[in-house]
Amino acid sequence: MPTLFDAEHGLGGVSGYDVAETTDESPERVSAVQRLTWAYLRSALYPGDPAWQQACDALTAGPNPLGRVESK
Repeated sequence: MPTLFDAEHGLGGVSGYDVAETTDESPERVSAVQRLTWAYLRSALYPGDPAWQQACDALTAGPNPLGRVESK
C-alpha cells in the first residue's frame, strides 16, 4: 500500500467522473496517484507486467521521495 508524504485527502478524480478539484496543491503528488493507479491496474490485468514495481520504485527514489510502499 502506497503512502504519500504530506498529501491531502482529496487528490482529484476520486470522488466522481470528470472531477478535477483537489485539496492537494502538489502536482507531483496528484500525478503520482495517477501513475500508481494505472500501474496497479496494468499489473493486475497483465500478470508479469513490471508497471507496479516500476511505479513503486519511482515513488521511493531520490533524496526526497514522494512516499513509501508497504506490502504484506
